[in-house]
Amino acid sequence: MSTHSTLSPSSRARWKECPASVAACARYTSSGSGPAAVDGTHSHTLLETALTQSLPAVSYLGITMKDQDGSFTVDAERARRVQLALDYIAARKAEYPNAIVKSEHRVNPEALVGRSDMSGTVDVQIIDKTFIEIIDYKDGIQPVEAEGNPQMEQYAVGVIAESLAEGIVFPMVRMTIIQPKLELKGLPHVSSAEYSLSHFTTTVIPAMTTEAAATDDPNAAFVPGEKQCMYCAHKGRCAARVGNVFEKAGVKFDAIDATTLPEEIKAHANDMPDTQLRLLVEGAKEIRAMLDAVEDEALRRITSGEPIDGLKVVRGSGRRAWAMEDEDVAARLTKMGVPKSAIFKTVVITAPNAEKLTWVKRDGTEKKLTAKQLAYIADEMVVKGDGKLTVVPASDKRKSVEFGVPDAMFKAVETVPEYSWL
Repeated sequence: MSTHSTLSPSSRARWKECPASVAACARYTSSGSGPAAVDGTHSHTLLETALTQSLPAVSYLGITMKDQDGSFTVDAERARRVQLALDYIAARKAEYPNAIVKSEHRVNPEALVGRSDMSGTVDVQIIDKTFIEIIDYKDGIQPVEAEGNPQMEQYAVGVIAESLAEGIVFPMVRMTIIQPKLELKGLPHVSSAEYSLSHFTTTVIPAMTTEAAATDDPNAAFVPGEKQCMYCAHKGRCAARVGNVFEKAGVKFDAIDATTLPEEIKAHANDMPDTQLRLLVEGAKEIRAMLDAVEDEALRRITSGEPIDGLKVVRGSGRRAWAMEDEDVAARLTKMGVPKSAIFKTVVITAPNAEKLTWVKRDGTEKKLTAKQLAYIADEMVVKGDGKLTVVPASDKRKSVEFGVPDAMFKAVETVPEYSWL
């Protein structure tokens, strides 16, 4: 298990934007990996094992593996995701037969940036005399782009430093992210970007050096933002973040003196104008995330024996559940005279779950729906309803819903004149 460097590639998206976060986060001890991180670690373990042993992912179905986040048994869905990465690597290897593939190799950019706290482990490297490709496997569902990716750039600088030390010069670097779960959103699961070696020597390396130096400043600035705050350990305590979120959302609105307004619009004096509504909608995601982090921090303090005046911790109503196995529950209810038809409830699985179905045949082999069967389900058996109407910023990539409002609807609506305060 490799340890994380202080300025690790995986956290560069944070410290490059908010240099003060490095010292702030150093105060926190790790509370362990969350479920999503553990899931990702397990998939990386399967990927590394399959590459090392040159076997397809399906070969490990039902096998229990162990890594730094515990034991896990390889199921069909994990094997399918990892196989997408293996297929991509195999295709690149077929395209460049003389290329060398490295898995889970630690690289250090120290020779090019002048400091030893920026190393990291690259999931996969494909090395050819004309290029080097750096591949990062991600098991999450939030889209991550390869182009301009700060984590991948730092990996690339580490790889370049290592190759130059060996007297090897690659004219081109390809950064690739493989993210299988994006298929669930109908998005491509592979994202790649290619850059010349000069791009790194003239742009990326100077930027990394400056960014890293800024974190050494004891008076470094806190620079809050959605991306850098997302996985920051300090976000629940960060006063700069709270102020920034509310400022961006326009929460502090100037009071309106209705006595100075014409009589015909006094009734509308307290109506929020469109600009304020837009600011609140644009900031809603960050506000919710900030409030969640603040509540988590308050809970942590109080449960750690640090009372906060005016706050207390209570228990919710809790969820009632059977205190015994389902079979025992059914047997006892039957003895009470409850018919089995009332005890057991059977429902048809959902369309998304049907598409992921796997089952074991009598001969022990595992089966799943074929591509033809999945296409039939999608075309003939499934209807996709309209999603819930949601207001989002205009920058959102989803298609806008257009509304045509009949003129008659406006007849009963009072017209409000335009004034400078609106």
